[in-house]
Amino acid sequence: MRKRLFVSVAALATGLSLLVAASFAGAATTAAGTAGKAGKTGGTLNVNLSATDFDFLDPSLSYASWSWQFTYLVNLKLLNFPDKPRPEGSQLVAEGADLPTISADGKTYIFTVKSGFKFNTGEVVTAQSFADGIDRTMNPKMQSPGAQDIFLGSVVGYADAVAGKTTHLSGVTVKGNVLTIKLSKADPAFLSKISLPFFSAIPKGMPINDKGEHTFASAGPYYIKSYDVGRQAIIERNPNYTGSRPHNLDRIVVTINTDLDQSFLQVKSGQADYDAGGLPPAQVASLAPLLGKQFFVDTQLETDYLALNTSAGRFFSDVSARKAANMAVDRPAMLRARGAFAGKRTDQVLPPGMAGFRDEKIYPIAGADVEKAKALWSKGGKITVYMGNRGAALIQAQVLQYNFKQIGIDTDIQLFTSAVLYSKAGTKGEAFDIASAAWGSDYPDASDFLDVLLNGQNIHATNNNNLAYFNQADINTALNNAAVLSGPARAKAYGDIDVQITSKYAPWVAYDNRNERSFFSSKVDPACYVFQPIYAKPDLASLCLK
Repeated sequence: MRKRLFVSVAALATGLSLLVAASFAGAATTAAGTAGKAGKTGGTLNVNLSATDFDFLDPSLSYASWSWQFTYLVNLKLLNFPDKPRPEGSQLVAEGADLPTISADGKTYIFTVKSGFKFNTGEVVTAQSFADGIDRTMNPKMQSPGAQDIFLGSVVGYADAVAGKTTHLSGVTVKGNVLTIKLSKADPAFLSKISLPFFSAIPKGMPINDKGEHTFASAGPYYIKSYDVGRQAIIERNPNYTGSRPHNLDRIVVTINTDLDQSFLQVKSGQADYDAGGLPPAQVASLAPLLGKQFFVDTQLETDYLALNTSAGRFFSDVSARKAANMAVDRPAMLRARGAFAGKRTDQVLPPGMAGFRDEKIYPIAGADVEKAKALWSKGGKITVYMGNRGAALIQAQVLQYNFKQIGIDTDIQLFTSAVLYSKAGTKGEAFDIASAAWGSDYPDASDFLDVLLNGQNIHATNNNNLAYFNQADINTALNNAAVLSGPARAKAYGDIDVQITSKYAPWVAYDNRNERSFFSSKVDPACYVFQPIYAKPDLASLCLK
């Protein structure tokens, strides 16, 4: 399955001090724009998507962070995270259905689908529209990342559906406007999971297509009018939408695969309004005077890390080598490669802001500790490192080469596009020792980091998220036990596991928690700016033009 990928298209900001970046790492921008006030409606927002395309816009297949920013505009979900900043934006609310009735044993969820929602074609949204969306995503012919066990594996009939024995989950039933979902075991995170984009309402007869539908009827505030792969997408307001979500703009025109540096100049001059692909780090520091006006910095529930391949026979199958790597890597230098306001250094799996996180300072975050690294590992050796092939990743590759050379380890750096890197590293048995990766939360629960990325029971032949191939029996058991807990006990259990994994087993070198940095043209009204904390992007539906 594809990962929740992050665009990494930036180049090094020369001469930038870490202090500038770190000083803005801990909190979201506080300005007039964070309220998302109603402003002028109408008009066209011109967006660039530099150095990349959407992975998909099809709700069953889209799984890249930058794509979800746009599918958030068009999808209608049973429940959703609202178009609001923290803390409201992190709390599920009713959308296409009322909040469900839940059985005492936590295994039956009854959703009453609201009336009045329509697709842009005029088709009425029903309970069956949501059941069809679930079934389509679970159909093995779709090859959907939403079909992972971690998401709806607890739904009755899941195993038969993903094995292709049936085209319908037996635990999902429809009667009139009522959708009932039965689980084989209680799952305290189920409401967050069923609110993922994969399980949005779809129109009748939406084709099974593992290449993804480019245009399709949508019931959210907007719909995709056209999508020319590699060139342009046009997203327009759904004329039949009567819900409460904002839809200030008439249309959003997305120009795909633009040049990052040229795009920055276009936004600065007003030829474009925003680049969803990011910012050139060398230019970010110059935007400081525009904070809260045209430039916004917001924290994400995200971790950048180096997955250390713990498979038998690989260099990092030795825990002492893994701990030495954590001592040897220069986290400030890794973060500096991203430019100003880039984020905050870390050494743990869970990001700050995630329930259960506690900062234990297990490894050095002020710089490499070469002497401690040498004390842990003095055998030398050679490692193969998979990295991205552009921007900050190129500088980070040089940092890693230098860091490991300091403790007598030679590195063979191999550069790939993000899609190829994750595909190769996600194949069990692939001959690498380190894979550079990033993960942002699908929903605000620690299981979406620890279970998805480090539970050894989720390792498959291909499409792995556990790029460290970490499979430790005591940790697997602890994760399984934590998954059935709720409330403070759940948060504490996951927090304890994070610390235990990091300090005892060290399958990662986590090095930063990234900020989202957004720059808009002067035509965009800052009073309408909203950062959606779960999707970790500016909420385009809330934007308005002056």
